[in-house]
Amino acid sequence: MPARLRAALAVPLLLLVLLGIGAPTAARAEAGAENGNGVLFISSFSLTVSWTEAMLDAAREELAARGDPVNLYVELLDRVRFPDRPDDKAWAEFLRVKYRDVRPRAIIADGAPAIQFVAAHGRSLFGDAPVVGIFPNFDNLGDAGTAVAVRVTTGPHVDQTVEMALAQNPAATRLVIVSDDTAPSHHLARIVRTALARNPGRPLEVGHLHDLTVGELEDRVAALAPGSVVLYTHVTVDRTGRQYRPDAVAARLAQVSTAPVYVLFDSDIGTGVGTGAVGGYVNDSGIAGRVATRAALQLLTDGAPDRAEPAEERYSSQPVVDWRQLRRWGIDERTLPPGTEVRFRQPSILEAHFAEAMIGLVFIAVLAILLGLVFVLFVQRGRHAHALSEANSRLEERVALRTRDIERALAGEQMARQRLRTFLDMATHEFKTPLAVIDSSVQMLERLVPTEREGVGSRLALIRRSVRRVIDLIETCLAGDRVDEELPVKIAAFAPATMVQRVVDRQRSLGSAIVADIAGLPDTCTADPDLLGIALDVLLDNARRYGPASSSPGAAIALTARQEGAALVLSVADRGPGIPEEEAERVFEKYYRGTHSAGVPGTGIGLTLVRTIADLHGGTVTHHPRDGGGAVFVLSVPVEWERRAGSVERRLSAL
Repeated sequence: MPARLRAALAVPLLLLVLLGIGAPTAARAEAGAENGNGVLFISSFSLTVSWTEAMLDAAREELAARGDPVNLYVELLDRVRFPDRPDDKAWAEFLRVKYRDVRPRAIIADGAPAIQFVAAHGRSLFGDAPVVGIFPNFDNLGDAGTAVAVRVTTGPHVDQTVEMALAQNPAATRLVIVSDDTAPSHHLARIVRTALARNPGRPLEVGHLHDLTVGELEDRVAALAPGSVVLYTHVTVDRTGRQYRPDAVAARLAQVSTAPVYVLFDSDIGTGVGTGAVGGYVNDSGIAGRVATRAALQLLTDGAPDRAEPAEERYSSQPVVDWRQLRRWGIDERTLPPGTEVRFRQPSILEAHFAEAMIGLVFIAVLAILLGLVFVLFVQRGRHAHALSEANSRLEERVALRTRDIERALAGEQMARQRLRTFLDMATHEFKTPLAVIDSSVQMLERLVPTEREGVGSRLALIRRSVRRVIDLIETCLAGDRVDEELPVKIAAFAPATMVQRVVDRQRSLGSAIVADIAGLPDTCTADPDLLGIALDVLLDNARRYGPASSSPGAAIALTARQEGAALVLSVADRGPGIPEEEAERVFEKYYRGTHSAGVPGTGIGLTLVRTIADLHGGTVTHHPRDGGGAVFVLSVPVEWERRAGSVERRLSAL
């Protein structure tokens, strides 16, 4: 293609490519037109260079930490992306169109080509926007270095890297610079030659490998003669236009090189396991990006400094080496500059096995402690064994004495129980004899006295029923007081309404005012009617004794008998003083009488008997306060009795 035609197409091609690549940047430029608070970052390199990528990340973090938003515009002056490699004039024309409506208030220029471009075209493109320059040594930039307002520099780290390489390889006679064919690479090569020229006491042959493919570079460094040292700057594009990451190329070249390789960027160190770069005075791109961004933000606030000389912002570049490469090339660590960071150092035996060593020491310490404890325990065991033997002897004597005491007490208890059983038998006989006389006398009266006279027949029948109930109650209670005997439960089918009516009639004959509701009772029920009658009689008798006089208004006892599901429920409600809350759990205890029982006859056994009868039937008895005063006792037993283990015969020893 003719040169004139290429020049005519350069600017349109540049506009099309960069507008497509920089769409996010253009969008930010539109936003920046509104607030005019933007920072333009111009780099001499592409994003394939790790240095540029890390510097941009640091700049974004600094801007994000600012209270008010600041736009960041990014331009990469890496001409190798374009086949015709546009010159500064084409770049300037493109940027003039792109930033026609946007005026960045501060500019950050990284690298010599970017600084030189801003020095030549910055005022015509961006007006009076102050410039922050990032470069190792601005003395190497000539007049372009004076165009910046703030210089961000690490000092001559390229010169220092050359000095490190020569100091660590005193027999070297040739320094080979390896780079691509871009303007930044040639600028760095000139800095290296200038540094060598300042040291005439050690003449060196200087070679520069560039404008080659990566494969050709590998072949050249693999064939270097002894006494050579390699200084790798960066390779982002080869002779054919193929682009690379500089750290990846550094790893490939260091792997095949026959001479030690020194680098200028932190990201190029440690790129190969066992076959990487030795090291050098390397820049931390993150620190550089943060320092430059803070300087730009300060310019946004204060404006460009009114001084003849640019301001200086220094940060420290650090010598860094790969310990593995020192061993590979036989470099003595004593030749390292002070403060050198040594990476990938092989740990000592203690460092490599620190965890295992600590575990071993802890194990030995624990074992020693355990052995000491075993010894102490062994000594104590003998003492304790002797003390235990003596204690056993004394215990055997005390057990023998206690056993004799228990045997004597047991014999006495058995005799007392026998006497009590004899007394109970005699008491039962003595109670039954007069009651039998009363019953037989009533039977004779029924024959001799006209029962049709008013009230005579019913009263005689009531006397006989009362006698029968007393006999049953005596047998039940006396049987319950027999410790070793058990109460038989006599299960039978009966009409619960008849049983309830019989108990109510007796209580009414004693003067109780009872209002009974038995409409909800079933026709038949299977249980022990005598025991249930005793339980109901106890509940009604308690209600009569603790309630007000029957002549008092509202003094009537409310009895409700009904079937609820599979349960027969007998509920007795009185108008007595009720049961205090603190006594609610104790009213069913044997012999317990509450605070309201003063002056009321009783033994404290009635409610215990009710609970036992309920338990024998597999039921429950509960109580709760009655609305308006008084207490309500509820006895609930199954309508159909079921035989359960231990339910047929139970002790009444709890009475």
